Amino acid sequence: MGIQFKNVGYAYKVFKKSYDAIKNINLNIEAQGEFIAIVGHTGSGKSTLVQHMNALLLPNEGNVIVFGQQLPPKKSEKINYLRQKVGLVFQFPEYQLFEETIIKDIMFGPKNFKETSSHALESAKRAASIVGIDESLYEQSPFRISGGQMRRVAVAGILAMEPEILVLDEPTRGLDPKGRNDLMEIFKEIHEKENKTIILITHDMDLVSEYAKRVIVLSEGHIVFDGKKEDLFTHPDFNLYHLDYPTPLKILKHLEETIGLPFEPKYDFSSLLAYLKEVNHE
Repeated sequence: MGIQFKNVGYAYKVFKKSYDAIKNINLNIEAQGEFIAIVGHTGSGKSTLVQHMNALLLPNEGNVIVFGQQLPPKKSEKINYLRQKVGLVFQFPEYQLFEETIIKDIMFGPKNFKETSSHALESAKRAASIVGIDESLYEQSPFRISGGQMRRVAVAGILAMEPEILVLDEPTRGLDPKGRNDLMEIFKEIHEKENKTIILITHDMDLVSEYAKRVIVLSEGHIVFDGKKEDLFTHPDFNLYHLDYPTPLKILKHLEETIGLPFEPKYDFSSLLAYLKEVNHE
């Protein structure tokens, strides 16, 4: 088991009052092989939940167990290493770039975890290759490249730490469609080639539909659904979750209602196009 939540609750204190962000969370996430989307309306507790996964936040109630380490820890236990095991990519991670060259920025994480300079450089180069950063860019300033490239550099900085689980908080936010698709294909390849568990927070239901295998829906700090994406989009309570249907399903529902095309769920545009060609006998 990679990450386990047992009756976890967390409350923020604001002006001497408490606000419950997550409540009574019970959740199991495997160390390998999962591609999970975490969805829910703004304020549902998504970011709070994932920040418990690498000990950026510690539970007020219950326990989180991350690769055998129980949280909250005993006073004598050091937990910083968990941030290497569970790599968290924040929204707009490029805002955290600060080194004078791209390669130094990617190396920062491994060096911070006491890796030798040679090993940190090797890890940085491997991570840069994964996200498509060419060697010719290594000595450039990370502030003199495009926004999409900056996002890749920031992601590479997390990958260079060789996390066992990768957590992505709205990783495509602010990117154009091509940048969005390119980045998601990188994460898909990492998942498929390395069998790495990917956890994706997003509002984009098209991403959920195309890439996720499992979906966790949060509402007012509670988990209200945890299961296969196919079961989510056909769930009788789907409308109560205040989520949107992905575009391929919207198109198919519209075609069923307007021209009587048999509804057969498709979760990405390539599958949708193949189905439409099939029913039109092309």
